[in-house]
Amino acid sequence: MTAAAYDELLSPGRIGPLRPRNHLVMLPMGTRLPRGGVIEERDLAWHRERAAGGVGAIITGATIVAATSKVRSDDAGLIEAYEETGQEWQKRRVDAIHDGGALAIGQILHLGRELTGGQSDRALLSPSAVRSPRDWDPPHELSGAEIEELVAAFARSARMQREAGYDGVEIHGAHGYLVAQFLSRATNRREDEYGCGSDEDRLRFLTEVLAAIRAEVGSPDDFALGVRLSADEEVPGGITTAETAQMARQLVASGLIDYLSLTIGMRGAYVKDTTYEAGFSAARVGEVKAAVGDAVTVIGASRIPTPKVAAEFLATGAADMVGIGRALIADPQWPQKAAAGEAERIRPCVAFVQDCRISQGGVICGVNADAGREVEWEAAGEGVPAGRVTVIGGGPAGLEAARVAAERGHTVTLFEEAAQLGGQWRTAAASPGRSDLLSFISYLESELTARRVDVRTGVDATAAAVVAEAPDLVVLATGSTAATPAVEGSPGIPVLSVREHLEASLPAPGKRALVVDDGSGFWPTCSSAELLAGEGVDVCLATPASLVAANIPHESASLLHQRLRSSGVSYLPFTRLGCVDGNRVSLLDTAGAASSELEVDLVVVQAGSVVRDELGSDLRASGLEVRAIGDCVAPRRIGAAIYEANKAIRLRHQLAT
Repeated sequence: MTAAAYDELLSPGRIGPLRPRNHLVMLPMGTRLPRGGVIEERDLAWHRERAAGGVGAIITGATIVAATSKVRSDDAGLIEAYEETGQEWQKRRVDAIHDGGALAIGQILHLGRELTGGQSDRALLSPSAVRSPRDWDPPHELSGAEIEELVAAFARSARMQREAGYDGVEIHGAHGYLVAQFLSRATNRREDEYGCGSDEDRLRFLTEVLAAIRAEVGSPDDFALGVRLSADEEVPGGITTAETAQMARQLVASGLIDYLSLTIGMRGAYVKDTTYEAGFSAARVGEVKAAVGDAVTVIGASRIPTPKVAAEFLATGAADMVGIGRALIADPQWPQKAAAGEAERIRPCVAFVQDCRISQGGVICGVNADAGREVEWEAAGEGVPAGRVTVIGGGPAGLEAARVAAERGHTVTLFEEAAQLGGQWRTAAASPGRSDLLSFISYLESELTARRVDVRTGVDATAAAVVAEAPDLVVLATGSTAATPAVEGSPGIPVLSVREHLEASLPAPGKRALVVDDGSGFWPTCSSAELLAGEGVDVCLATPASLVAANIPHESASLLHQRLRSSGVSYLPFTRLGCVDGNRVSLLDTAGAASSELEVDLVVVQAGSVVRDELGSDLRASGLEVRAIGDCVAPRRIGAAIYEANKAIRLRHQLAT
């Protein structure tokens, strides 16, 4: 689509009294970059880059309004909106956002009964003593006096955000945190004026918070006050879209808010993976929008990966503004590229809720190694003269290395022995529900074409062929091969590695299969089981661990289990493979219980991978500078491959040879 197709999306928008430069809002995402409860330079750089990328407004990640929202009394991992000590850094973050041309809105919250990590040395707080399904202990039921204190805490934090220069404040009333706990009948069992006896009662805490904030900051023409709500909590007994629509009408009637930001789901399930259709939330967001009309601005969100989806979302009338989250982690220049008619050059968010959701110590992205490293790599590679770079291997690591090298002016040649680029990433993309992964390979291929990289597919890169290129640097990205399953006994049935099964795409022999994990609990084994189940095979999925799919991110795991279990896949935890004799398989209990046997027609084993690094020693012996990256160093996930590809090029002058 051309830039003209996005005219409405990129025209000036409205958030209450504010007029952002377009209809795009960066949704609040905690960067995990602040330290000691205070913002620091890495967080500023992260926000500065996204503001400069062209988004209209940035709603910064949630800041807590009281110490009772911390996990431990001495824990300050979350930004503290109520502390004067961090106010100067808050101002600097606002300045960084404004310098990039975006508006800045600060989100404030109290987690209530939700525990975001570790073990709390405080009693968690909630309207009622109803335990969170995600945490261990029941919370303390708030008293009337404690509720008053929290209302005052929200008002104080909002005032401090205003004094820091923010253009608005958003109350986090979604995802099952404290405000939402008052709104939901599943968590609010009170019988006083804050209970669920009526819609007015369950809204009372939120409306008191909003009224207190208005008393602190007023209703100036340059300051917006909004609320984020889950249009649908998607849990039994939770808030439905119809209920949200009714609450939205009442909030609008109160005259206290300028906008509503609508999301879908609860903590641990509101960031949607590839199994959700892009723009899937439009109908539910639109139902709430219809309830409030044009009285306030409605920001709609949930899985908006491309300008095309964003423009279509807006065109439906489901929302007045479009919220984007992970797509701006993957590519901060998303709005600029759309405006320039270069939407195809946007680095795609592949929605595998992997690195961005489980990283520690700071936000990272599996497909964008810059994210969270803006300060670290600000000047990386400067002063290195352009030269000749040869990349061996056309998987994600090699493609990214070639892209980065070409972007920095090097003359790049890439060898790939297969007929297609993409390597194992194509195999992963062929797994059920994961086809969106392929968009990243398409992006890299188009970037190499645009940057005139000499790509040679179907060519085995021998040492002599590489030496003949006279490269200044060789990037070895030869990946790995499937390890052969070590199976005892005399199998009379096929025994494949998981990787062999996924890559072969062959019909399953027979009607029953055993898929054996090695305890890693990640996608390949589960994808193998799901593929077989989809072919009508009766599948047993065994793992020596206590849980199946233990290392798949929570947002994907719940849906994966639904698909596997509904397809008839049976789970065998605490189980490892014994011997295979004929079609009989012995299963050993890792907890010491008695072994058992199965009769199956196929065994698929997660046997791991073997690095392919033989060429490296020959090239080094020829005197060439060689950097090995990705699976040929050690078989790992794509985030490591993309990071090492960037590191090999950007930090070349800082690395030991």
